[in-house]
Amino acid sequence: MIIPVRARRMSLLTAMMAAIAVMDQHSVSAQQKLPITWSVTSANTPVAAGSIVRVEVTARIDDGWHLYSLTQQPPPDPTRITVPEGQPFTLGGKIEAPAPETGFDKAQDADTEYYTESVAFKVPLAVARTIAPGKYVARIRATWQACNGSLCIRPQVASLEVPVQVSATK
Repeated sequence: MIIPVRARRMSLLTAMMAAIAVMDQHSVSAQQKLPITWSVTSANTPVAAGSIVRVEVTARIDDGWHLYSLTQQPPPDPTRITVPEGQPFTLGGKIEAPAPETGFDKAQDADTEYYTESVAFKVPLAVARTIAPGKYVARIRATWQACNGSLCIRPQVASLEVPVQVSATK
């Protein structure tokens, strides 16, 4: 009698492991089909060390989905745009954003602030005064959450990079 119980436990364990593997595959597929696509651009002109360069961080939003604003009160999670430490660039002021749409969000059962279709944020990057002239890559991070009226995805992080040509201090 012990052998059949042990065999059933092993079968159950094997089935559970297979289910987890399938769920992991679906997680990877879902990550590949996120409803928000991020990009970043800057002027192609050199910027002086010690000054501010404005870059545009754009979110393209799939039909039927919305991205929460920078000023959205949690929950849900608002969009946050940051400049990670450890580089010669820092956030150099307030991020400019267009006025968000407002409305009732069924997925949150609350009024929310959000964007649909596309939104461009203007991000001021302060260039370190002590940086040598040359070509650099500025890193920007967008942390965001999106919903489609009945379903919300977990908060996500988009890591973006933009080339910056630095000239001598002004």
